[in-house]
Amino acid sequence: MKSRFATIICAIFLTGCISQMSQSIHEAPSATKAPSMSIPDYASETIDKDMVIREIQPGFHVVTHSFPWPHNSLLVEMQNSDILLVDTPYTPEATRELLKWENAKFGARNIIAINTGYHYDNLGGNGALIAAGIGVYGSDAIPVLLSQRGEALRALTLSWLADPKYSEYYKAHKDLQYVPPNTLYHLQDGLTLNFGNERVTVYYPGPTHTRENVVVYFKERSILFGGCMILAGDSVGNTADADMQEWPKSIEKLRQFKIDLLIPGHGDRMDAQLIDHTLDILAKAK
Repeated sequence: MKSRFATIICAIFLTGCISQMSQSIHEAPSATKAPSMSIPDYASETIDKDMVIREIQPGFHVVTHSFPWPHNSLLVEMQNSDILLVDTPYTPEATRELLKWENAKFGARNIIAINTGYHYDNLGGNGALIAAGIGVYGSDAIPVLLSQRGEALRALTLSWLADPKYSEYYKAHKDLQYVPPNTLYHLQDGLTLNFGNERVTVYYPGPTHTRENVVVYFKERSILFGGCMILAGDSVGNTADADMQEWPKSIEKLRQFKIDLLIPGHGDRMDAQLIDHTLDILAKAK
């Protein structure tokens, strides 16, 4: 059964992804210029020179790692005292620094992680998490795409970092090991995790920024982590793995959730109107 599924998904993903890679205009994922609006000034703490953490609700932290492009992940203290990480910093080194910060702030806790996609800004730190004995959830599409698309993604990234001023980042991305999650679920089925009386839902709305990006919904908090399928800047950014036809349809499905805060993969804006903003940007891109 696993072999049959892998064969089917490889065929689907290879056809779509290779076509997109050859046809799309590739922008580095640095489009974080926010539209004109008020951005809440959350208290922040610098973890290292490239990483800042903001507490947007009690125990709910947005981690922004700029290496070199700012990318958001989450560190959340759950109702039962577990720590949930959603996506990782870009590198194992930065992820180890985040774990040190977590331990200093919360002490020894049970930690669980979720990858929302196969790109390095979703799982670049997996090596550090797994080495620390942390279970990392991800869809069964991720190992397939890492195998089939990982090196093409690396080559594209290095092309963005060719300028000598990016030499530090170039070397880190050149040497970065792409480590898949160690606990898989079927993409189409999604995933539900319970933390005491608090529930977290991992939902796949359909192809978007990549063909397997998922969102993570915190029902009791009315917070949705939309990741890279949600656009907070003024352009689409990297479309190498995107399905531009299905992306808007998939975003519309997110309206089923009650959302007070919507967290994008890149950018500081975190309001629910990012759904409409994303659809506007996609419409202009067409």
